[in-house]
Amino acid sequence: MVLNNCTVCSVYVPEDGALRRIRVKCAGDRITLFLKRENELPDSERIRIDFFDGQIGCIKTYCELIVRRNNDSSAAEPWIADCEILDVAEIIQGRRNLRAKMEREIPMNSFKQGELSGDIQNISTDGIYFITRTRLRYDDTVEFCYSFVEKEYPLKAVVLREEDFRDGRYGYGCRFLELPKGAERDIQQYIFKREHGQIW
Repeated sequence: MVLNNCTVCSVYVPEDGALRRIRVKCAGDRITLFLKRENELPDSERIRIDFFDGQIGCIKTYCELIVRRNNDSSAAEPWIADCEILDVAEIIQGRRNLRAKMEREIPMNSFKQGELSGDIQNISTDGIYFITRTRLRYDDTVEFCYSFVEKEYPLKAVVLREEDFRDGRYGYGCRFLELPKGAERDIQQYIFKREHGQIW
């Protein structure tokens, strides 16, 4: 995940419990916070920051900050903080649904067709798209287990659309049914880490 349309964030300062709105500049993976005073934010190995991105939505994170003097004389703020996102706690999605591309073949079970092998192509908190050589039907339910970060979850998804590749393979877009507790957050973290090249 790269924040391309983010100009402001909210920082939760642990010392006084205050919530400060700070100007942000993002250039690729580099995130810079602009400060009016040296002690406006502390150097911190883990501080809560909410970023507001016009395309993605609100990204609630834990970050590491390193405060230093701003050498850009044209900027209004004399101090800046280099920010590194350590962990994504939650993404409250905006106009688009975040989705990670992947190619992972896993065993599945279809309510109507029994056991099958599915090659997952992409995943979001809403559902998955996978390719298989087993013909399924609209409204069929598939079950499988997957570990996104650490914990493995049993997942269920219902078939919403089919794509026939005319070579014995079929693609299916599915919507998740009743995600287990913690699964949505782990999927969001998985997508974030995939987009940052932290996992493959």
